[in-house]
Amino acid sequence: MVQNRSLHHTYFIPVMLYLLLILDGFLINAFPGQFVSEEYILVPHLALFGFVLFSYYFPKQPMQLYAVLFGLLFDSYYSGILGVYAVAFAVIVYFVKKMQKYLTENVFVLALLFILAIVLVDSFVFGFYSLIDITQLDFSAFASERLGPTIVLNIVLFIVIYYPLFKLVGWMYD
Repeated sequence: MVQNRSLHHTYFIPVMLYLLLILDGFLINAFPGQFVSEEYILVPHLALFGFVLFSYYFPKQPMQLYAVLFGLLFDSYYSGILGVYAVAFAVIVYFVKKMQKYLTENVFVLALLFILAIVLVDSFVFGFYSLIDITQLDFSAFASERLGPTIVLNIVLFIVIYYPLFKLVGWMYD
């Protein structure tokens, strides 16, 4: 996307972030046996992908505000501890906006940013939960049972959802 074109339909950003947030929960509830087992825990991060995508292509939009608001919504719906994902999402949006000027615009860069965002968010949340004794996992168990499988799942989800969302981004610029 060319950054100096006029941006229309910005109201779709919060709508899409909300739909991706709901889709995260829907996937877990629709396929509970496939996402959680004794050997692994798969966590879809479609809302996080939305933050990476929209922060990357729309750097002048109030993505920090969206990150905090949707992070609080995410916290209230999924984690129960307000502020954890709100802070994590806001940091990711800040990181993506700062990195954008140094990166070329292509699907592989966006995929790497998304994978890095997953590692950062999940590690932050794991560290916070370990600090307050909510989780009993050690880091190696976290990395092998949750982080690794989560990255694989989200790469597959990225492949499935990238093109439709990229087309939406193009439409928003037209």
